[in-house]
Amino acid sequence: MVNEDFINIFVGDYFDPYTWIPFYELQQNFQEIIDLKKQLPDKVVLLYGNHGYEYLPSISEESSRYDFLNANKITELLTENESLFHGIAYAIGERYIVTHAGITKPWVRRYLPEAIDYTPSKMAEAINTLWLNDKPAFGFRKNADLGDFYGESVEHSPIWVRPISLGYCNIYKRTDVIQIVGHSKVKTITEDLNAIFVDCLESVTKSKRIIWD
Repeated sequence: MVNEDFINIFVGDYFDPYTWIPFYELQQNFQEIIDLKKQLPDKVVLLYGNHGYEYLPSISEESSRYDFLNANKITELLTENESLFHGIAYAIGERYIVTHAGITKPWVRRYLPEAIDYTPSKMAEAINTLWLNDKPAFGFRKNADLGDFYGESVEHSPIWVRPISLGYCNIYKRTDVIQIVGHSKVKTITEDLNAIFVDCLESVTKSKRIIWD
């Protein structure tokens, strides 16, 4: 499932699949990911997505496909494994930065104005520190435009913003830094607009090796 020669990054959304899957299978899949992290702590990175955020204690938001029936169990699973998660962002050298959905300049200006010109490693550190101290900064309601029901706002956070908005206001636009994101479904791994989109869901696709100095 993972290659021990590389860093294996999970970009979130461990629950609420597009197609129906029995909860016991989702739970088993999540446990396998957790076990991998425990076995290979330096080779597996776990990030949060919006379909994990909504189940965290004290968060009162429900995304599409929210699992009301199993919400308490999902909250329990995420809470008891919280220490295994890296946070929201992970930098691969100074060329790539990974989040669930992408980082926009307007969101950074609002919550991390001092980080506007940060390199990927410093940006990831700043975002993860904000995550520890202010989880509502990453929510949908707090950052949505009026009438926004999908996440298509440049003000949205790194677990919510959609590709069009990310394309307009990518924090690394006109640089050589590439963002790696999931969140929005694509048929195959796609690179465009200073971003690589990797949410292929059930599609069979070739992996993409990221090599950095």
